[in-house]
Amino acid sequence: MDYIQGLNKEQKEAVLTHNKHVRVIAGAGSGKTRVLTTRIVHLMKDRGYYPSKICAITFTNKAANEMKERMERMDPEALRVHTSTIHSLCVRILREDFEALNLVRNFTILDTSDQQSVLREAYRRFEYDRKDLTYREVLSYISNNKIADVTYTHAHTLAGSNYHEQKKANVYEFYVKRLKELFALDFDDLLIVVNKLLKENEGVRQKWQRRFNVVLVDEFQDVDHIQYGIIDSLVGKDNELYVVGDPDQTIYTWRGANVDFIVQFEKKYPDSETIVLNQNYRSSQHILDKANRLIENNKDRPKKDLFANKENEFEVHYESLEDPESEAYWVARKIDELKDETGSYLNTAILYRSNYLSRSLEKSLIARQIPYVIYGGLRFYDHAEIKDMMSYLRMVTHSDDLALRRSIAIPRRGIGDKTLDTISDQAEMRGLTMFESMCLDVEQGQATPKVRKYVELILEFKDIASESSLEYTMQYVLKHSGLLEHFEKLQELERLENIKELVSDGINFQNNYENGTLEEYIQMVSLYGDKAEVVEGDYVRLMTVHAAKGLEFENVIIMGVADNVFPNKNSIQEGTGGIQEERRLMYVAITRARERLFVTNNTGYSFVTSGYAKPSRFIREMGLEKEENVFADAEPMVSLKQQAHESLASFESQAGFSQRSANFKKSDVVVHDEFGEGIVIRVEDETMRVAFNFPYGTKTISRKFKGVRKKGEMS
Repeated sequence: MDYIQGLNKEQKEAVLTHNKHVRVIAGAGSGKTRVLTTRIVHLMKDRGYYPSKICAITFTNKAANEMKERMERMDPEALRVHTSTIHSLCVRILREDFEALNLVRNFTILDTSDQQSVLREAYRRFEYDRKDLTYREVLSYISNNKIADVTYTHAHTLAGSNYHEQKKANVYEFYVKRLKELFALDFDDLLIVVNKLLKENEGVRQKWQRRFNVVLVDEFQDVDHIQYGIIDSLVGKDNELYVVGDPDQTIYTWRGANVDFIVQFEKKYPDSETIVLNQNYRSSQHILDKANRLIENNKDRPKKDLFANKENEFEVHYESLEDPESEAYWVARKIDELKDETGSYLNTAILYRSNYLSRSLEKSLIARQIPYVIYGGLRFYDHAEIKDMMSYLRMVTHSDDLALRRSIAIPRRGIGDKTLDTISDQAEMRGLTMFESMCLDVEQGQATPKVRKYVELILEFKDIASESSLEYTMQYVLKHSGLLEHFEKLQELERLENIKELVSDGINFQNNYENGTLEEYIQMVSLYGDKAEVVEGDYVRLMTVHAAKGLEFENVIIMGVADNVFPNKNSIQEGTGGIQEERRLMYVAITRARERLFVTNNTGYSFVTSGYAKPSRFIREMGLEKEENVFADAEPMVSLKQQAHESLASFESQAGFSQRSANFKKSDVVVHDEFGEGIVIRVEDETMRVAFNFPYGTKTISRKFKGVRKKGEMS
């Protein structure tokens, strides 16, 4: 039994137990994969199980491959163990028992691309537009209905007289019938069909119960009711069941995961044994103390306190700043300090609850020339919804052709590509921009009603912007463009959060730059939105906490730990269950850190949460609020805020934006970096109107923009 050497007491107990039903509560970093693989080898070597009689279920191909590699090193015979994801297991069952479902043996499994091809057929049949009804929305609708056992007939009934819902129900019906014609199943079907087969067909069920003597399940805290049904059918009355998981890391209930299955395991199997793995081999005790204090506030959970296998001198540090920019500056400066100490940016990760929180941080990282990548997501200004909103704002200031095409498309206004191409050709003949040409058509009574309505909307926005603050203009455009209603209708809450954060960004710009205009703000965004992302080399990693699950880092900074942010507003409104899930998510974030953990927030105003922030309840629960929030090198709050804003201003000035207006006057000949030579035809306090050569036409330019200068001056 050399293979159990090096295991601690609890790990050995979990490997060697003879109980028929076993629940292993495996804390973060406690070596659960090692225990699970060693258990399987023990069943083969010392308990006499044939490898083919053992079924090990994981939830990712990566985890399955890692288990296979570990077991093969201990015993080559372990390759004969059925180790796979639950989807792969279902495929195996269906390949053998396809006749029981009136399938063909070589049935097709649809991936996302195949699903979209079926939707493309449906959209052609019904003459639907992808911009009105996105593939993403419909695939989510179909999946949710399938999992909830809502047939397309029932879906039509539920849609009632709602035209948008009826469209989705029509596509759902087409999709189901088309897959049947193709003898095809999607990923949801694999689970749903096998669960139904095992429940309803006793012969098939008994066959698979005889096939496996023991079933082992990893990440049991993440199973949903369909996956649980399959596992329950495989085990039956006679087989052994061995589950490994951590109820404190259940963070996918929004995807159907049900923590009750692991929490109430003892009720399902009264004879079961529970073994707790609470020795952590990843984090320091200082970090684990905070994790333990936090998670003990969750009720109805198996009790466990993680303890460390190592010690270090680094206490968990909490910092509360005055506004988002100060928080971002503090984080960026801390990253540089950690880089100097450890020699690499790769040692540090920044975690946050929602993607929109990266906005202010990205600005500070770019200003300090710190390379970064965002795992599992896009840079803030690269999000489609941000580009959608910016297209409307650019229509107010620049009215360029690209902004026009994008703003007309979202939300859809009944002006198709052919119409836009015709308008573009006409504009080129006239020597005008598309919008200028559309305005001329409206004046001459030649515009269609839909084009007239769009032109009137943009002109209304221009009027509002000319007499209103930047904040009011952005909020007005968000509401009256239809973007707000569009994303609310689709229930795209994260996209709405991002757009609201853009409005907050505009408000912050307005506060920092006296008399700052919308055009100046758009120019400012371009400074940050056009930076190339680092894809290899030494960089800091930014990600949401969900994306960080299963990862670990030497240093972790969790930012934005404020009420209504983390825990988020929706979870607070949901009540105890929602807050407990958020607390588990914070627990996951904390336990990603190996050596050092920093927790930050700010007390500034947020348009996303519609109020001033206050420290998260998790700060108090972790016991951080009583600690001294000072370093030897810490500066007073006002000084740090000043440094933050000066740092950004310095970068923005170097990149082409100045807080001082240049001395231009009417009739000056100027040269613009992009538009070339032009003549100043009007000068106002902060802007000037310049007539450029074809094809650019007349533009309103910020006098602060360094990319424009008098002809003859050095650039």
